[in-house]
Amino acid sequence: MADNGRSRSENKWADVFARLFLMLTMIALLASLVMFVNWLNRPGNFSFKKVELVNYLENQESKELQKIAANALNGGFFSLNVDEFRAELLAKLPWVKSVSVRKIWPDKLLVEIAEHKPVVRWLSVDFLPSAEGSISVKGSSSLQYVDAYQLLSRNGIIFEPELSSAQKIKFNKMALLYGPKMNTEKVLKKCFEINESLKQLGLGIMHCGMNKRRTWSLTLTASDFTAPGFKKRHSMDINIKLGKENIMQQLARFIQVFSGKLKPYLGSVEYADLRYSNGFSIKWITDNTSQQTLQNSLQNKANK
Repeated sequence: MADNGRSRSENKWADVFARLFLMLTMIALLASLVMFVNWLNRPGNFSFKKVELVNYLENQESKELQKIAANALNGGFFSLNVDEFRAELLAKLPWVKSVSVRKIWPDKLLVEIAEHKPVVRWLSVDFLPSAEGSISVKGSSSLQYVDAYQLLSRNGIIFEPELSSAQKIKFNKMALLYGPKMNTEKVLKKCFEINESLKQLGLGIMHCGMNKRRTWSLTLTASDFTAPGFKKRHSMDINIKLGKENIMQQLARFIQVFSGKLKPYLGSVEYADLRYSNGFSIKWITDNTSQQTLQNSLQNKANK
């Protein structure tokens, strides 16, 4: 019986040592795994040798992208956090709309960038000093506005990149839209609708939008208009004042009047106020003996 007790005791200790050995082995393996993972995640190990841009960028300058990509090259295949890298591109490159980043074993990083596509310039009226938050009229012939280098995408997204001199020249040719920031999509949609309706007159939008009080106004532009009895204008701007409601109906009346035989006289219109229920008023560029006759014709046609 003593031998049986001694045997059970030895078996017990053997079992304890076996469990202890297994535990130590697991700890050693776990420690080795942690050390291996840490080694993999060291920036100097498995470093990227190439960052490849999948697509062509039209507006985003490559030097800014290269600067951010250089940080990725300093990292490693396992150490680079793709989500952080993508977020950095979105935060530091205003032209970037979306980014796709993919690691290619063993040393390549593929970056695909979608740029914002600007369709117009944008000016938010929320912080303009005017009480109405509107773009003021100088005399009644030209609009005075802050150089607006905010751009508006076709999706109604405002973005403000730092433009090169060449880009400033390029985008200054775009129409300027303005309004409260919260109404960008509404202004964009309505101004595009207005621009389409004006094509039959050979006019296009230079400025379009609404002020803080939601009152709409336009500046239209065209070239080489000659009105009978008036000085020829090789280029022309027409300031249009609209109201808050029924602006397309107001504009349709103006288009109807000038879409026929009176179209040549557009070259002598400086300012038009369309906020009347049964007509509109016009300010002409110069005094002329034929103006009274023309104005009478316009009044009769507008009232029909």
